[in-house]
Amino acid sequence: MNNREDGLGVDDYRVVISEECFDWRTLTGAERRDAIDALAEVLKPLADGRRTAFLEPAYGTECLPSVTLTDALYTRDGGLPPDERRLLGSLLDKCRMVEPEESDLPQPVRVAEGPWREPSWGVAHAVSRAAAGRATSCLLTWHAPGREDWPSGWITVERETEDSHDGVQLHLLRAPEDTPGFWRGVYTHETHEPVSADRFFTLTEDAFPGLLFAESLNLSRFKGSYADVLPWLVELLGALSDHFAQTLAACSGDQNQVMARFSAMDLDISPESANTKKNAKAWAERNVTYRGSTYRCEWHGKRLWDRDRVHFSLPIPAYDDRILVGVFRDHLS
Repeated sequence: MNNREDGLGVDDYRVVISEECFDWRTLTGAERRDAIDALAEVLKPLADGRRTAFLEPAYGTECLPSVTLTDALYTRDGGLPPDERRLLGSLLDKCRMVEPEESDLPQPVRVAEGPWREPSWGVAHAVSRAAAGRATSCLLTWHAPGREDWPSGWITVERETEDSHDGVQLHLLRAPEDTPGFWRGVYTHETHEPVSADRFFTLTEDAFPGLLFAESLNLSRFKGSYADVLPWLVELLGALSDHFAQTLAACSGDQNQVMARFSAMDLDISPESANTKKNAKAWAERNVTYRGSTYRCEWHGKRLWDRDRVHFSLPIPAYDDRILVGVFRDHLS
């Protein structure tokens, strides 16, 4: 997490592991090992005792023919080699175990006009939390049987209610590269306890892994309100994290090409003008100190032509080519 205090409460876990992740009955030994490794790759950054949970019925999942997850984890003849058993056990020990409630009873759901299916306890619990306004991700690795047609990322899960149907926004976590998109969605999908401006930076390390953030940043320095700025800010930071360094390299530093590629994403970014560079005082306003070194934030993205700018640096080799976001402002000199 970011070095600023994180904002997760005691019951504010965000990721729910679906028990389909533990169903390896149709896999060969090598395929099972690959499935456990894939699960571990996703879980390791998330399994910290707070952010990830699974439901107690997962222990009864038949993970191998006539072998439950409990047997596989805690008996020597449970069918898992010792190294796989230790890896899986160590990960689950770092996740929360949650008892299901009445609201978690599985009811038929479907995605993208697909067939109606009864979900697992994990999927049902994730949908229930999402329906209550908590931005939630359901971990469902690609090998999981019966959900292969569900895409990764944010999806709409249609569920049956007492009166009709409703749609619930849920994130599906399939692989490590899906993780930043989930944390970005927490900013815009959370309605139970929306991410306030003073908690914005608690998620930035997870949501924007390609960026660094100066300690001096303050969202109140935008002219627009936090509610107006937030969707644009998340989209801009996400695009910078995912694409700026790579686009700069692919375009061999051609600024116009970089601007055009971001314009195709409906984002307005540009380097500082020649006039700004000639103005020593204005140019100095772009200098930002980060961990004892000074960097120049010579590019900026803008929400509107006359207000709300994010100033950022070129890729910094000392930080694996990450980008320093140094200034949030209405408008610099």
